[in-house]
Amino acid sequence: MGATEDKYFHRPPGEITLLPPIDIDLARTALIVIDMQYHDAHAEQGVVAALEKLYPGSTAYYAERLATVVPAIRCLLDHARATGLEVIHVVVGSDYRDLRDFNKRMRSWILNLQERSGMADFYWTQSPTYRILEELTPAEGETVFQKRSYGAFNSTNFENLLREMGIDTLLVTGCVTNYCVETTVRDAADRGFACALIDEAVAGFSQESHDATLSSLRGGFAAVIPTVDDTVAMLDEIAGRAAPRVAAE
Repeated sequence: MGATEDKYFHRPPGEITLLPPIDIDLARTALIVIDMQYHDAHAEQGVVAALEKLYPGSTAYYAERLATVVPAIRCLLDHARATGLEVIHVVVGSDYRDLRDFNKRMRSWILNLQERSGMADFYWTQSPTYRILEELTPAEGETVFQKRSYGAFNSTNFENLLREMGIDTLLVTGCVTNYCVETTVRDAADRGFACALIDEAVAGFSQESHDATLSSLRGGFAAVIPTVDDTVAMLDEIAGRAAPRVAAE
């Protein structure tokens, strides 16, 4: 790993990893924000509300986690916007109310959950729950990319977008840790992209599943940066390292 980045990547002592070196070039790096929409990332709407209705108390950890993750991502967005780092918001949704363009397995559990909870249209693009959280609203000019699967690569031309933008390194945030985030990271790594996951800025439904996912990803798919402060410090140090020298007068 690069000398600067290695200071900020966390790996428990003795943990085995096959992760190749990551040396971040800011000009080829993007902050990726995954599925921070009302249907997935709000404690009182969409999937979370439906699960809580059917299984009271089941989403308590996730709701508490979101209270940390949302401001963490907002801090990263503010820093990215102030420094010119590329930002890509990945959203999940269907232009069809019956979700006909989702794969059969995914469509089945969504429609089943909607029916059992008496709720509707979680992922329909015309539903209010499709919107990105107000706190994380994309700034003018930021890329918003729609997927129709867990991973950003599997139902889209996301890879082509990244390559055309000259991006080869992803700083990953969003939800849910062991669903859409993990799938996107694994698929990115399989396509040769370098990935770093910001622990404080991803949300899982339980601490156990969150920690297990991060441990697995560290084994060969992504570096893990513990906090937003660590991430900002790393980016600032890299920016300082890359700054052109000014000749003395």
